[in-house]
Amino acid sequence: MGQHKDHLEKVRDPRNILGMLQLIKADPSTFEEAVEHREWKDAMNEEYQCIIKNGILEIVPRPQDKSVVNSKWIYKIKHEVDGSIDKYKERFVARGFSQLEGIEYEETFAPTTRYTTIRSLVSLAASMGWNIHQMHLKTAFLNGTIDEEVYIEQPLGFEVQDRKAYVCRLKKAFYGLKQAPRAWYARMDAYLQE
Repeated sequence: MGQHKDHLEKVRDPRNILGMLQLIKADPSTFEEAVEHREWKDAMNEEYQCIIKNGILEIVPRPQDKSVVNSKWIYKIKHEVDGSIDKYKERFVARGFSQLEGIEYEETFAPTTRYTTIRSLVSLAASMGWNIHQMHLKTAFLNGTIDEEVYIEQPLGFEVQDRKAYVCRLKKAFYGLKQAPRAWYARMDAYLQE
């Protein structure tokens, strides 16, 4: 126990760069690299189950007259301040750069808040003694609706049917789509208007 504690103290010492590097694992760059590790398999399964539960896509025969957007898994290890692993974060995304304007998307603009506005609101809240709350929506972009007919490749490792014959038809906005930010904004705007 004492040796383990000494090792952790050395690793947590910011002057010990080598110790920090020993703790940090490299993010996988491919599905094949990730699938070799239980942590990544579990994370991908959780993401896929969330997509299915929210009714984001349906498996359909590959259309002959429509283009299909490529898809891929993205991996990122989130670290604590001391360099230890916080969580294995992955996301299944559409490769939106391959979408065709005017066919697979129209409007992409979504308003964003300027930092000066945020700073002003924080300053106002501090001077008035108000509490500030923040929130993170884990699957925010999966809640917007899209009007276009968009198809993406099935996720590697979760193929329901033959990849060459079947694809995913998106029923809602999805990570990586050009129109996803606008769809999320429109959804939130409609919700706030109710």
